[in-house]
Amino acid sequence: MRYLVCYDIGDDKRRNRLADVLLDFGPRLQESVFLVDLDEELLGRMKERVGRTVDPMVDVVHVFAFCGTCAAKVWAVGPKEVPKEPTYYVY
Repeated sequence: MRYLVCYDIGDDKRRNRLADVLLDFGPRLQESVFLVDLDEELLGRMKERVGRTVDPMVDVVHVFAFCGTCAAKVWAVGPKEVPKEPTYYVY
């Protein structure tokens, strides 16, 4: 399933660590927005790593799931396009 992950992290060190974690799962669309294609196992791994990285008292992370029908309706304007297929996976 495809997920859109976005975050608002005030601390530079935690924000950079979170970006590094998310890059293991999918490409960056914007500074604090990632698009990941994950099965249940990888989703669990991502949740665990995100949970270890952020401070839940001050940091905000949103993960939005897209069904196949919804993913097909996503559109973008600008020089970057929404990736159609994942380019790598975490094992």
